[in-house]
Amino acid sequence: MKVLVAGCGSIGRRHISTLIDSDRIEQIAIYTQNKDCLEGLNDKGKVLSVNAIDHVNADFAVIANDTHRHIDTALQLADRGIHLFIEKPLSHNLDNIDALKERADQKGVKIYIGYNLRFLGILQQIRTLLRETALGDLYFGRIEVGQYLPQWRKGTDYRKSYSASNERGGGVALDLSHEIDYMRYLFGDPVSWKVMRSRTGTLEMDAEDMFEGMYLYQNGSICSVHMDCLQKKPNRCIRIEGSRGTLFCDIIGKKMTVVSDGAEQIINDEGLFDVNRTYRDEMAHFMDVVENRCDPAVTLDDGTAVLRLIHDR
Repeated sequence: MKVLVAGCGSIGRRHISTLIDSDRIEQIAIYTQNKDCLEGLNDKGKVLSVNAIDHVNADFAVIANDTHRHIDTALQLADRGIHLFIEKPLSHNLDNIDALKERADQKGVKIYIGYNLRFLGILQQIRTLLRETALGDLYFGRIEVGQYLPQWRKGTDYRKSYSASNERGGGVALDLSHEIDYMRYLFGDPVSWKVMRSRTGTLEMDAEDMFEGMYLYQNGSICSVHMDCLQKKPNRCIRIEGSRGTLFCDIIGKKMTVVSDGAEQIINDEGLFDVNRTYRDEMAHFMDVVENRCDPAVTLDDGTAVLRLIHDR
């Protein structure tokens, strides 16, 4: 297959590396303003740089440019019938998403949104436990993620990154929206919610550095989601309480404890916590989608739902 990659920041480079290593990919056309994009990569003769995307022949495209450019790029490519892997988040707002959906439907374009944590083994296991009602009736969930923005991308000035720019689609809620997506993956869609954002002024950025969301479900349970780019010690965890027991999962610490009906189980199989593998798995999944014309695991509607839950509407 031939692929177009639009954008080559840290996540774009990761996807390019994954594509280079795939035996299913013969050519990768890269459209980027980042002249250092391929430095240190062995492209195995697969990569070429392009000055525009208008006439690139590709079986699918990976959209990994700045968030505020995602939809315009996607519309341009969907109009040519090119299947789309859109890196999360789908966009910085809800503008023109309906137009993209209509265009994709007309052209038979498959769209996947890059929430790679859907492929993380431990989250899949938590979902299975919930479906088997191992914790009984759910009372509440608490999802937390935090990481210090200046340490996210080594060798780069965070103040110049899109993450620090509200205009370019930055801010912690969009950057770390994995947590909203996997809340939906585990619990489904809430019936009502309220969000709060804060810019503490600690960092030199004009987008929010802290987010708190409260989500109410039909059964009366509540899930709260906290995100920040302030914590110098990275944190990513989930706690769930139910009538039969409790679950606490530390994704970075690679350990989950489940207590059900008084029996405790500790799960620390490193393979279940391998985030790096999720990037390979999601790309392989999307190649299957393109080749078999099947539905993707994370759809355009899923990406839209995440934006609505972030934007409180």
